[in-house]
Amino acid sequence: MFLDNLKKRKGISTMKKFRKIVAIGLTVAMSVGLLSGCGSSGGSSSDKGAGSSSGGTVDKVTIGLNDNWNDISPFGTMSAMRTAIMYSFYEYAAVRKDFGCSLEDMELECAKEINKVDDLTYDVVFYDNIKDAAGNEITAEDYAWSATEMKKAGNYEKLTSYLDSVTAKDTYTAEIKLSDNPLGTIEYILNIVPVISKKAYEDSGDGMTTKPVTTAAYQVKEMIAGSTITLEKNKDYWQTDDSKRSSVSTTNVDTIVYKVVTEASQMATAIQTGDIDVAQYMDTTAIDPFYANGKATNGYQVEQLNSNMMFTVLPNMSKDSILSTSKELREAIYYAINAEDCLKASCGGYGETLSAMANPLSGDYVESWKDRDYYNYNIETAKQKLKDSGVDVSGKTLKILTQPAFNLDKVAEVMQAALQEIGIKSKIVNVEDALYQTYKTDSKQFDLILDIKGTDDYCTFPWSLLFDNRSFDGQTANFIKDDKLQELMEKSLSIDTHNEDSVNEFETYLDENAYAYGLFTRANYIVAKSGKISKFAYFSGTYILPGSCEY
Repeated sequence: MFLDNLKKRKGISTMKKFRKIVAIGLTVAMSVGLLSGCGSSGGSSSDKGAGSSSGGTVDKVTIGLNDNWNDISPFGTMSAMRTAIMYSFYEYAAVRKDFGCSLEDMELECAKEINKVDDLTYDVVFYDNIKDAAGNEITAEDYAWSATEMKKAGNYEKLTSYLDSVTAKDTYTAEIKLSDNPLGTIEYILNIVPVISKKAYEDSGDGMTTKPVTTAAYQVKEMIAGSTITLEKNKDYWQTDDSKRSSVSTTNVDTIVYKVVTEASQMATAIQTGDIDVAQYMDTTAIDPFYANGKATNGYQVEQLNSNMMFTVLPNMSKDSILSTSKELREAIYYAINAEDCLKASCGGYGETLSAMANPLSGDYVESWKDRDYYNYNIETAKQKLKDSGVDVSGKTLKILTQPAFNLDKVAEVMQAALQEIGIKSKIVNVEDALYQTYKTDSKQFDLILDIKGTDDYCTFPWSLLFDNRSFDGQTANFIKDDKLQELMEKSLSIDTHNEDSVNEFETYLDENAYAYGLFTRANYIVAKSGKISKFAYFSGTYILPGSCEY
């Protein structure tokens, strides 16, 4: 049954007491093998790599983003909007265009073939004619340098934890050595390490923070920090053979403009006035003029997508927080929080409350989790748990760390009211993303953190980003030191032992110790004026690829 779920799961998710979410173009595959662009039985991607389109082309499209991308440098910190744009102007060895696809189903981009040598070793053979927009030739040495620098930057936990080394075997072949190979690791690395020139990076003078020079089919022409990014088609794009071009690198539009519009009402106005062509994403508080009774209103196109993001509550388990002293105290807080109210505060209820510290979209989600009591809202239970904890909370004020993105500041207000109802005082620390990323690593800055984690494939992906102590010097992201938790973490991550039992065992242990609380996942809405885009194209079933859309 578990393997069947992995193979069949399409991302269709039914809300508890809310609307049904329709997932578009999401697929999950299980097998792992050889990738080759020449049609071998080991997993050809040439049939998926056609860069041409049957649709028309346009001069310009403007995409509204509901949050800032923060960092466009090649090794910068990941965020939702960075992910939404980066695949348009960076290229990779191979890409996971469909959600959660395995190695053999990835699309080759700069790699001509990828060969598995053993469980910890992969050879990546690059095309011999790759050049960036400045004319710099790309070799395996460049890729090895890029992977090493990205690991050193420390912004990507999976690289830090599992990438041992990348070295050049010859001019166009790079050897990837892993220290361990948990499920989805090689796919992650191939899909996240950018193919860029070391010379171009050094020549930029600022680490490519404002104008990356890449191999991609689109190049950054101009960036106004926190406002707009303008991309232009790379007329000298190296891959001239459309049959070998990744579908991510299609160029059906000459100029792409990404525009930050953080206020929901302003995003709605921008669509209505034509200031933007597409909204990614339209906040549900402003969706009504465009979407009613499950259908788009006249004059507009609306696409409703499952989100791979999971919104969670993490307690500070260090000695700096009172929450580390009692499991019952943490449970009291979870029972006091009404997840449905949190979902309404974030997105008007368009989404799904969670029954585990896991997104139901994940390929290894255990269906039985949906039928259990997962800290179901109960004030009386919360008060009893607080009493059972024996912790004197009088005179204590808990700090709730959050950020404005996705209306999480409003979710924090719901949590604050819930805590007040059981006699716990709290204050909200609401900061922009850059400071938020700093504060979340400082045990003195919060007691509870509202965190967001995405999944590329399996439940184990966000778990590894939060709870694998190999990424955090022997503790978890929220400062847990528990050898049993780590043992179960590694068991659920291992290709040899990843199964329904090991996945369930890890999640159950999290719950039994109240180490984390999964709140909800949102539905995402893409809104566009009718008449410009005839068919949307997405990366990983979630992010618009403007160049690959049909016009």
